[in-house]
Amino acid sequence: MWRVCLAFSALVLLMAGAGHPAVQDADFSVSVNLVKVPISVFDDKGFMVADLRKENFRVWEDQASQEIRSFGVDTNPVSVVLLLDTSSSGKSELKKIKEAAEHFAEALSKGDLISIIKFDDDVELLLDWTDNLRKIRAALSKIRRPGFRTALYDAMYMAAQEQLKGVEGRKAIILLTDCLNNQSFVEFRDAELSIIQSQASLYVVSKTVMVREEAKADRRVMMITEIYRRLFGSDENYIEEFFKKKEAEMAGLSERTGGRSFFPADYDHIKGIYEEVARELKSKHYLTYVSNQNLLPNSFHRISVEYLAPSSKLIYRKGYYYKPQFGHSKLIPQSGSQ
Repeated sequence: MWRVCLAFSALVLLMAGAGHPAVQDADFSVSVNLVKVPISVFDDKGFMVADLRKENFRVWEDQASQEIRSFGVDTNPVSVVLLLDTSSSGKSELKKIKEAAEHFAEALSKGDLISIIKFDDDVELLLDWTDNLRKIRAALSKIRRPGFRTALYDAMYMAAQEQLKGVEGRKAIILLTDCLNNQSFVEFRDAELSIIQSQASLYVVSKTVMVREEAKADRRVMMITEIYRRLFGSDENYIEEFFKKKEAEMAGLSERTGGRSFFPADYDHIKGIYEEVARELKSKHYLTYVSNQNLLPNSFHRISVEYLAPSSKLIYRKGYYYKPQFGHSKLIPQSGSQ
């Protein structure tokens, strides 16, 4: 089942770029900071490279070379927030979403914790941190009907700002979404900043391939497209460009956090993607270094990593906030709140 709410103003956003966290320039004070960078290397067939070696890596912070102190596979427990977009989903789709989420929980290792948030018209915490499969199944069974609108950015913000606040160690957010947002109190920039500050790796499982064609056929969308075409005198496919922009926005954020994005062709493929993410979380490498930069609280620092051996793709966290200052003036109502 498909329902689209694309306002004319949303299409105009095609002309605007996505926001990025600003790097603050100021007088710095001397500080010592141990930085841990999650790393994944993939070969030309898309498989993770397992036999990585410390001597094949170089790392820089703010363009200054850093000494790698330690390197290896991170076997520490991981805390994962599952973010489930239940808007505009039919009964069969909801069933597959719940089955895939349960399968993901079963694939994690002992000691790993899961929290589940579902979002549509509002954002609801279905389950706080647990490793109990019975509680996970019970929480997923509460998802019975879809909403009509999509509070995507509120859900992202809640996952990073509330669920992961104070959580130490490895962190990840697994986001199932169609990349559309029409119900949030916060903007994309707020959601983006909160995820980067949380130092969680974001994995995006995008439903855009599945819904794009249905969206194009929606009567209201066709009308808005025609209005836009008349105003600007172009035959460009604005809906296609809209989805491409949203996909690039979410994919860019996931890669900057050391995560990845996936674009399954149907709901049956989501389970396999969740399995792949679970395996990656179990075998992800890391390197650490002590920053030789002068740091200020809430200052952003860019990380660059080079892999000297042959590979197809290198994914790592692209930066971090030193002593981030969390908080937002807007309160996001949760399901059931007044």
